[in-house]
Amino acid sequence: MARISSQDTKVLVFSLIAGAGANATLAGLTLEQVSFSVFPILTCVLAFYCMLSEYQTRALEGDIPLLTGASFLVGALSYSVSIRVVFPEIGNNFFPLMVCMVIVFFIFHKMGLFAK
Repeated sequence: MARISSQDTKVLVFSLIAGAGANATLAGLTLEQVSFSVFPILTCVLAFYCMLSEYQTRALEGDIPLLTGASFLVGALSYSVSIRVVFPEIGNNFFPLMVCMVIVFFIFHKMGLFAK
């Protein structure tokens, strides 16, 4: 069970936002159904900048780097699932949804939310 502070929670939220922004940028560049916008790029850059400033001000110990990567994947996969719900002709969203749920339960387990 990891001890999560408010600063660690900030890093995890920034990582989630960066994952969604990175996938939105990639979807805007590669999928014809999704129109391109500069705002996901700005969101991704600002979230990475805020995470970098948090990494530089203090050391992240324990499982926080692992949870940060998992949170990035959750953001990217959740954006992918939401796009596939809006545009079902892109493809099936069962696999990304199941992977996203497994990663979310892994994060909850590491944060100690399932402990009695």
